[in-house]
Amino acid sequence: MKRRCLLFSFLIIILMFSNLTAKTDLSAMQMGWQEFPLAAVDNLFIPYSNPSLLATGNANGLGIVNLADEDKFVKHYWLMLNSDFLSYSFERDHDKNYHMIAAATELLPRYIHPNIYVGANFRFEENNADYGTFRSALTYRPHDFASVAFALDNPLKMKPSYRFGLALRPFVFTDKVADYRLELSADINYSKLDKNSDAVYLDDYEIKSPVLGINTQLLDGVKMGATYNIDEETALLSFSLSSAIFEIGSMVRAKENDNFGYAYAHLTDDYFKPILGLKPQQWYEMPAKVNLVSYEAPKFSMGPFKIYDNETRSIEAICQELKKAKQDQTVNGILLVNPSFSTSFALQQELVAAFQDFKSSGKKVAVYYDNISNGGYILASAIADKIYLNPMGSVDIRGLAIASPYLKDLLNSLGIEVVNFRSHKYKNAANIFSENEMTAAEREAYESILQSIYDQMVAQINAGRSEKLIKPIQTIIDEGPYLIAQNALDLGLVDEIIYKDQLDEVLKEDFGFAARSSKLAVYRNYDWSRPKENQIAMIYASGNIVSGKGTPGQKIAQETTVDLIHKARNNPMYKGIILRVDSGGGSAQASDIILREIKLAQTENKLPVVVSMAGAAASGGYYISASADRIIANPSTITGSIGVVGFTFNASEMFKKIKVNWSTVKKGERSDLGSIHRSWSEDEKKLVEDSIAHTYDRFLSIVADGRKGLSKDDVHAIAQGRVWTGEQAKTNGLVDDLGGLDVAVEHMRELTGIKGYIRLVDASAQHDDIRLDIDFNSLMMLSAFEAVANLSSEYIQIYDMWKDFEDDTALMLCPISLDTIKF
Repeated sequence: MKRRCLLFSFLIIILMFSNLTAKTDLSAMQMGWQEFPLAAVDNLFIPYSNPSLLATGNANGLGIVNLADEDKFVKHYWLMLNSDFLSYSFERDHDKNYHMIAAATELLPRYIHPNIYVGANFRFEENNADYGTFRSALTYRPHDFASVAFALDNPLKMKPSYRFGLALRPFVFTDKVADYRLELSADINYSKLDKNSDAVYLDDYEIKSPVLGINTQLLDGVKMGATYNIDEETALLSFSLSSAIFEIGSMVRAKENDNFGYAYAHLTDDYFKPILGLKPQQWYEMPAKVNLVSYEAPKFSMGPFKIYDNETRSIEAICQELKKAKQDQTVNGILLVNPSFSTSFALQQELVAAFQDFKSSGKKVAVYYDNISNGGYILASAIADKIYLNPMGSVDIRGLAIASPYLKDLLNSLGIEVVNFRSHKYKNAANIFSENEMTAAEREAYESILQSIYDQMVAQINAGRSEKLIKPIQTIIDEGPYLIAQNALDLGLVDEIIYKDQLDEVLKEDFGFAARSSKLAVYRNYDWSRPKENQIAMIYASGNIVSGKGTPGQKIAQETTVDLIHKARNNPMYKGIILRVDSGGGSAQASDIILREIKLAQTENKLPVVVSMAGAAASGGYYISASADRIIANPSTITGSIGVVGFTFNASEMFKKIKVNWSTVKKGERSDLGSIHRSWSEDEKKLVEDSIAHTYDRFLSIVADGRKGLSKDDVHAIAQGRVWTGEQAKTNGLVDDLGGLDVAVEHMRELTGIKGYIRLVDASAQHDDIRLDIDFNSLMMLSAFEAVANLSSEYIQIYDMWKDFEDDTALMLCPISLDTIKF
């Protein structure tokens, strides 16, 4: 919207400059550029012929044009610089210099009405602005079949002229031929040149005979076109070749005894389709070292500067990259070399689904490892057609485990008592401090979670490798890891043992091609019309739920999150809200305030809300999800944990040991409640216990109200702090469907009744920020930084948790973090 306002301002400036025009210069028209089909021009000359189409982006890049005349070749030329919405051209004509500026924009946002473009240009002589020409244009492309355009030349003067254009693509209605293969056009001028001067007068206007045109691209990259002006008996013939990001062409304007032509070269921003349909077979070597998250947040912020880790990427960005690779005709497969996708198993499942969608087009995936980690093998086995391993490599497949330290005895030895307030035995987030070993309830919960995830892991491996494995995968896991590469090969875990430098040769032998590309091409859009956008607000809730303000993606800060939801629900362009949750919970009060704003979106604004759960949406993370119209989780999402916990420390014995004496003066019996230098009375403990019980009861009511098929008693039966996987949660009614964000979008489509294109808008982002990407891993290679990082990471996590929740009595906090499960 800001860019659109800026461009409208720029167009007004062009109009103001055009007011200086006193004499019409027909140089460009004489060159024939303005005789291109007004509604169909699609090349370097868009800014001259129809400046409104500059907003389509198909003129982007750098261009040079020369008269195709031996004497004038270096005397008359043009240099052009075009972007999506602005253009500048420098023209040298013997001893004179000319400049042309153009601007364009889409008139309306695409969620209101797409495909209406407006633009204008102004061409003037250097040091003589009185000698110039002005053209404005409007184009409407309601369908890929039709394009309609209107242009005005010098509209503020006494000699305006008008041009109407219509272009059609007759092959739109058949799937057997690409619609851009043939374009038919007709343009009509409405003007009359006075016989005694070069001025055009309003009372002499007449409709001219049409200028008829045809453009063809029977083979990709080979364009031929022609127009014929019936009144002037002139023809414009064009021919061009395009490949990759380069186009060369020539044009001839033919009239009896007055023929001339010119040649041009265009270096574009976007790729053309492969010339003649010749598609090189190649691998896309995808960046493979990624910290995969549900939402990419900056590491640090300094005013408008946001500093990001260049190895951290969101699952949505990776999925979009895979869709792009699927559509790229020059990509026949994806090659991963020593991939490392550090993430939760739930996000890995979304990643696997995206790779499988890529492979559904018949394309291949190959993976090479020097050594394969446990999580790496779970991924590779599900997506790879071939897995290659270094001769000295290993396959560290070993299953899943949860291990947790218990600090009760240590704290007791120091004289610190932990007072653990929990609603139920399964609500064990504080057990690390209050217990000296895993409780029976904890073990029961962990066994259930691990079994569910383990079963999913086994199914994922079997889906990709069962026909190649010599033994059942459960047996192979129990007998792992495999430190000798040959053993892994013998069991069918990998397909070949090779060195990395042999990879090209083996790829050629196994797949028939070995060429690699490290980047994906951005192709120009050959469609005339863009779909109307139905915009859905994406609000990302990642991290601990805390009070106050914070950065989206780092914490779910209550004030910030409520503000994001409030703005989204009151923005008329949004038809719904998808809340993407990746959180183990946090502050009960902050969770309740966020939930209230979500309910207001549903009741006051009548917006459907769909929750898409990523790695975790447990305890407070489930609380803020509970009222959603639909809840979608990945099969291994950690969710549930419906319960409340609170804990505090009594260090009175420690202070005695270290000879520290406390004295207190107070007014109010409980004014020093929570002080760590004294023990809690039974009445004080009951005060907190009642608060915990009340909060738990409210939690049950919230879930029962949101889950229409569950009564409060039903919720209590599956609550009590119990943690579930998404797969288990679907069975017990806590979630509606399994899948990633794509499944959530389809549920939003059903709820809203949207039939067309849905665009997800990141409503959590600050679009005015300046992004800086830094390789933090390279920074950590410095020994001092690495030592500090290794020493402090766990202490920092404990400190952050303490700071996040120091003022909260009741916490909705999941006992299982994603880092706890080692896979």
